[in-house]
Amino acid sequence: MKYRILIIASTLLFSSPLMAQDKKPLTPQQQRMAECSSKAKGLKGDEYKKARDACLKGESVAKSDKKALTPQQQKMAECSSKAKGLKGDEYKKARNECLKG
Repeated sequence: MKYRILIIASTLLFSSPLMAQDKKPLTPQQQRMAECSSKAKGLKGDEYKKARDACLKGESVAKSDKKALTPQQQKMAECSSKAKGLKGDEYKKARNECLKG
């Protein structure tokens, strides 16, 4: 019986709200890491790491940064925008003529 009371008392003592208030404040580096991690939120893998590391270095990296388009991709985008508004076979025909251009 004594042991049960001792266990209950020690559990209450160590799980008291006073223990939760003893958290140390974050260091400036930890605060910066948290800010940079939140800025890179939504990115995955290497993109996340690059954005976070750039932020920690003081560089600005936008989430929308993408690889540069190849000349073929640029031409395809240009021809697709020229054929915008057309539908179906008309769209395909106009786009293909532009690409052959």
